[in-house]
Amino acid sequence: MDQIRGVKLAPSCPILTHVIYADDLILLGNADGGDVQQLSAIMEHFGMVSGLVINPTKSKLWFSKKCDGQDMQLVKSYLRSDLAGVDERYLGAVLSTTNSAKKTGNLLLEKLKAKLTGWRSNMLSHAGRLVLIKSVLMSVPVYFMSVEIIPKGLIRQMDSLIAKFFWGKTDQNRYMSFISWKKICKTTEKGGLGVRQMDLFGEALFLKLVWNMMCGEDKIWVNVCRGKYYSNLGFWRAKNVAGTSPLWRNTVKLREFFKEQVKWQIGGGDTIAALSEPWYLGWQPAMQASRQERRITVADLFNFQHQQWHMEKVVNMLGGQAYASILQNTQKPGGVPGLKDKLVWEFTKSGRYTVRDGYDCLQRRNGTQGEDVSWGYIWKWKKMIPKVRVFLWRLLSNGLPLATNLNHRIHAFSPMCPRCHQENEYATHCFFFCQGSRMVWFGGTLGIRTDTVPLNIGDAITYITQGMHEDDIRVFCYTLWEIWLARNEMVFQQKMFDPIAVCRKVNIWINRGNQVDTTDVNIQTQCEPVPYEFTSPGFQVIADASWDASNKTGCAFLVYRDGVLERVGMEKQVTEDPFHAEAITLNLVLHWARCSLQQEDQCVYIFSDCLNLITALEEENMDDIPSWRARPVIASIMGQLMQLRDKIFIRHVRREAVQPAHVLANHARRRAINYFGAPTVLIMDEYNIAPAIDSTYFQQVQERPP
Repeated sequence: MDQIRGVKLAPSCPILTHVIYADDLILLGNADGGDVQQLSAIMEHFGMVSGLVINPTKSKLWFSKKCDGQDMQLVKSYLRSDLAGVDERYLGAVLSTTNSAKKTGNLLLEKLKAKLTGWRSNMLSHAGRLVLIKSVLMSVPVYFMSVEIIPKGLIRQMDSLIAKFFWGKTDQNRYMSFISWKKICKTTEKGGLGVRQMDLFGEALFLKLVWNMMCGEDKIWVNVCRGKYYSNLGFWRAKNVAGTSPLWRNTVKLREFFKEQVKWQIGGGDTIAALSEPWYLGWQPAMQASRQERRITVADLFNFQHQQWHMEKVVNMLGGQAYASILQNTQKPGGVPGLKDKLVWEFTKSGRYTVRDGYDCLQRRNGTQGEDVSWGYIWKWKKMIPKVRVFLWRLLSNGLPLATNLNHRIHAFSPMCPRCHQENEYATHCFFFCQGSRMVWFGGTLGIRTDTVPLNIGDAITYITQGMHEDDIRVFCYTLWEIWLARNEMVFQQKMFDPIAVCRKVNIWINRGNQVDTTDVNIQTQCEPVPYEFTSPGFQVIADASWDASNKTGCAFLVYRDGVLERVGMEKQVTEDPFHAEAITLNLVLHWARCSLQQEDQCVYIFSDCLNLITALEEENMDDIPSWRARPVIASIMGQLMQLRDKIFIRHVRREAVQPAHVLANHARRRAINYFGAPTVLIMDEYNIAPAIDSTYFQQVQERPP
């Protein structure tokens, strides 16, 4: 392939000679005799070596717009292949950029229709249809929507196809939806079923590409886009010009999503372009800048010797308002030795963009999430089969085909209750006030009198289930389900509504739920412990953190000298996530250890139950840590361990081994205690802290599963 000159899409782009995935290959070259002869020779040589001959009739030729007819005929005569059509695809993606989004959308529609053709919705419950929608239909567009923004009209057609399947389309292509698709696409906490909105999901997928370009990922397509569109101006300043690809047009359209949500975690500052990257609060892309100014980094604006910003440089380049913002909110470069610059997205603990969190963020931005519903607790009820859960959701969302709901849509339907013919069939009447339903509740296992039940169905269910035991709630839900089934049998099959039969069916459900599988399954849940022997003389430190959702953190560690408790440390901190809390705790222990080693030349063994943290320290790699906020702390820890590599050792243990430290960390978090000193009698008695441990205590030590 070195003998082929390849193609460059722009002067700053890398040279492309081939693109390959498995056995699908694209060869790129110039439409002249040199490259064409080399391509032909390579394919012949491949056939001689491998015994696999390339079939010219199955291969296609693609020419750029600037190729003249003579060159095209030359290439065709050498390679003996036909021209590719306008709908030609590679790995399923349309190669032509003309109406590519529309072509991809039509392809998706055909794939969805093909899936739905073999499914009979009337043979599935709503819960079964929901599972197929979430697991199968929503996975079909993932590949295609990752590189294209599908037109809104085609998105609406896809949503319509899926909605018809969910509500049970008839042979005449008719269906009745009692709940809007927009509400169904909300989260369960907001009153929906958690189905993804196709348009927002497509944007969330495409934003993954935008994130890769923004981070400067070392990928071929990123390098090509950089060279073609923003090598001179930078990613944030580049604009759409005539003839740009749909991918770049969509990128410019969606990059504003990240503008207020990303930040640079400054390490050395030498990789951040001061004019082209959002590195301080209130950053705006510069309209004009010389080539020399575009090369200035954040590190060039900082005086490392005096540890302060170059005021004159910053003000002249960015303005006085930017300088004030930098002084107040921006981390100084070089503050943590060894910490590299990193672009982070603040909505995830890892700092990396994910499609799931991007989708949630788009929902909040568009205002499609709504408020929490008062009955979202139904999804937390345990031991409930899916079809009953979805039935409860339909009931509480006023989505059941009750007589009043049918009359509201088709006036020919009577709103009267089909059982008692005395009142309109609202939800509370159907399930609580109708004479047959009253008999079921009073004669059933729960023995409920429904005279005082509120008229609103949500309030009625909350009123009855408040304070109920988990098993009674399950009985209550199955009773609602069986009342509904019996009511439908009377309406559609002319069967008599029998309260005794309904109660008997509810008891069958209860007996099914009480059956426990007693099969003896031999599963080894824990790895064999690795014994630990004390190294004397030396210290053993047990450390742990306690964190809650309000970002309050308690850090604690116990220091043993040859098995005897000597020191206890507790401190309250404010951290963003549990991993950050564990890193802060370990940093506190290292601070104590450094002070101790200045006085005594002994080894320190530190034990923690945070495997991810210890793995990152051992491999000296911060790329995969689950919290971007912990990066400065971990970089500091790595620097300290490098200096004391032969004196300080960190080991992983199971959670049980650090339980005493966890108890003290809880104490520090709840009561805001900062203490370091000898263990008091109060601490040891109140929290049952052992005054000494022996080597058998650390038989729970587990550095790695064998």
